Amino acid sequence: MLSRTPFLCRRMLSANAAVNKRVLQKLRSETGLPFIKIKEALQETENNPDKALKWLEEKAAEQNWAKAQKLSQRDTSQGLVGILQQNDVISMVSLQCETESVAKNENFITLLYHSAVALQQSQQNGVIEPKNVLDLTMNDQKLSEMFTSTIGRLGENIQAKGCFFYRLDSPNLSTASYLHRKITSDISGMSLGTIGSLAIFENLKDDSIGAAIAQHIVGSEDIGNLLEQPLLQDESVTVGQLCEENNFRIIDYYKMSGQ
Repeated sequence: MLSRTPFLCRRMLSANAAVNKRVLQKLRSETGLPFIKIKEALQETENNPDKALKWLEEKAAEQNWAKAQKLSQRDTSQGLVGILQQNDVISMVSLQCETESVAKNENFITLLYHSAVALQQSQQNGVIEPKNVLDLTMNDQKLSEMFTSTIGRLGENIQAKGCFFYRLDSPNLSTASYLHRKITSDISGMSLGTIGSLAIFENLKDDSIGAAIAQHIVGSEDIGNLLEQPLLQDESVTVGQLCEENNFRIIDYYKMSGQ
């Protein structure tokens, strides 16, 4: 018992330590956390605001991780597809959650945007397996940490379902995309919907043809034999014939659903 007395004394002193009210109010304003939680942080860090903030962040991360692990087996049947194009790079990401209300939440949409940016920063052309998305970073911050934080904040399981990235490394390349049931958002440059398609073309001169093919991809039940399919908007011509008649070709394409 004697060997534990100093530890017990330190814990008692920490719990009863006076808190600087000015620092308490400042951290309350910055974090929005309850006074009792901020008070605990200041008592643990001897009123050092920087250390208290780090203590709060570490505790929040621990709680969010535990919540994410607990929710990870729950079904995800709702979600969104996001398409982001910045100059010569374009990415499409599908994230799923549990409810429609969370899918429309700005925190969820922000995570979708960050995932699309991280995908572009990775410079990995083509499809990236959803299980590898969490290994990506955005501005040196791990996506896994962003997912955990958002799950903790929203209280629902969130999973990456699909990721596609392409860099247009030639002036002859262009893109076309289509989104079903578009969602509005304040995030500039990000287009959102429940189902989306993205197609990469070479030597395409008519944007309306690209738009028609992108819409066809969303509406088609089977996109595996795309060139042989009659165009949904004009079944008298196949997608392949459209390419041949207009002297362009489809380099790559992808379809995603958020549901």
